[in-house]
Amino acid sequence: MTESKLRLSRRGLARGGALLAFSASLPGLLATPFRAALAQTPPPAPAQGQPQNGQAQPQDGQPFSFERLVERARQKAAAAYEEQPRAADWFAGLSAEQWRSIRFSPEQALWGDWDSYRLQFIPPGGAYRSLVRINIVEEGLAREVKPTPAMFEFGELEPPASLAEILGFAGFRVHYPLNAPGVLDQLLVFLGASYFRAIGRGTTYGPSARGLALNTGNPRPEEIPAFREFWIQRPRQAHDPLTVFALLDSPSVCGAYRFDVATREHTRIDVDANLFFRSAVEQVGIAPLTSMYAFGENDRLGVDDHRPQVHNSGGLSMWRSNGDVLWRPLVNPSELRLAVLADENPRGFGLLQRDRRYEKYEDIDNRYEMRPNLWVEPKGTWGKGSVRLIEIPTQDEKNDNIVAFWTPEEPVTEGQELRLAYGLLWSFAPPIDTGLARVRGTRVGAAAPGPDGEASPIRRVVVDFDMPSAELPEGEVRADVTAGNAQLSPTVPRHNPVTGGWRVMFDVEPTGRGPVELRCFLAIGDRKISEVWLYRLDKS
Repeated sequence: MTESKLRLSRRGLARGGALLAFSASLPGLLATPFRAALAQTPPPAPAQGQPQNGQAQPQDGQPFSFERLVERARQKAAAAYEEQPRAADWFAGLSAEQWRSIRFSPEQALWGDWDSYRLQFIPPGGAYRSLVRINIVEEGLAREVKPTPAMFEFGELEPPASLAEILGFAGFRVHYPLNAPGVLDQLLVFLGASYFRAIGRGTTYGPSARGLALNTGNPRPEEIPAFREFWIQRPRQAHDPLTVFALLDSPSVCGAYRFDVATREHTRIDVDANLFFRSAVEQVGIAPLTSMYAFGENDRLGVDDHRPQVHNSGGLSMWRSNGDVLWRPLVNPSELRLAVLADENPRGFGLLQRDRRYEKYEDIDNRYEMRPNLWVEPKGTWGKGSVRLIEIPTQDEKNDNIVAFWTPEEPVTEGQELRLAYGLLWSFAPPIDTGLARVRGTRVGAAAPGPDGEASPIRRVVVDFDMPSAELPEGEVRADVTAGNAQLSPTVPRHNPVTGGWRVMFDVEPTGRGPVELRCFLAIGDRKISEVWLYRLDKS
């Protein structure tokens, strides 16, 4: 297929041009969503002296391999940390709106001779003032891509005469014909600290991943590692997996990363990392995920909005080593909340979007029902530790306020080396099927008012389960419901003739001042037939 037959997906531009809009929801805690649309414009004419085929040209090559990158990270960790280069004053002074007006010319995309992967580069500006180096790897040689003014359209901005000398890159995007042949969707973006995100077939951008999280959610300030340099390896065949290498650095750690990106019905990114610690770190977050939750069916207290729900992810799922699958619906809390789910060698965890009907959101522009699930699949043995869920108050749906990651039980020490391997799955369909009944919905509201009409402290909770995909044993379905710091009304699961599943409904009366932790699952005899639903009710 020739260049002229390829076109950028209009849906991809509306959804995939979304780039990071940096925000910190709380001091020391990073919440970084991609939000600002970077629309495409007709390509400018090639500048004098630029290649007439419109493709960015890498420079002369140097030998490269992942083993060389690992050794480089080891050596850098043994030396003092150096600050990341920053954009020149003109770029650093751009507002977010001005930065969004700078557009990459598709004619300048690297690998424009393919009907496959295309690389586009992102200039600094707005919140993205750190510069990264980008290299292309072919036949074992790495060649740096140098930014040129011809790569970008500046709209009404008037760049300085020294633009060619001060121009740099803040990140890059990968386009790929994911949903239809010849239509380029924005598949993957690396931009801002160690953040990146992708789409699966039939989805839009939603939750993000990042390379590493250090002391996230702790009282002390968070340390934010950043990717400093990238090496993008051109696949031998047009539809082979794409490999991206990255060097991560921060005051406490330096690491070498490898990302293998494969696209099918879902997009899978296999991550391998070698980390070398300059100093001890109290809490290391492995495979950190971030997302947004503003409100939903279970959390609408004080919400005045025509839309039923607004979130990129509806809940945290965790597949424990004993076979239990935990489901914790997300909330937008009144103050920062931390949940710690301990395990040894977990099978996986992720932030999932289960409501897939447009009517559940009624948002023509944001299409929250199309946000992907983001699932982490550990490789090897991760040992003892915990999945940690941090929920941050937010009044702005543009801010990511949900963080989840795995933390080893033992803190890392100075001079320690840590090797990580896991897969990231970005999908529209559920990432796993364990045969258990899934939690279909959670709803919370006031119980009946008191005898004089006063508000009751008792809350009514409704949990709906789907029918499990596995064959059920003989026996009566029962609900196992427990609570800490509260009294519960008796409950019997009811078959739901509309959904074919079960509904569990009970009242919760707090008996203390603290929050109420709830737990519920369905069983037949001694066998669990559903996920384990977890929820926290704060004192209202």
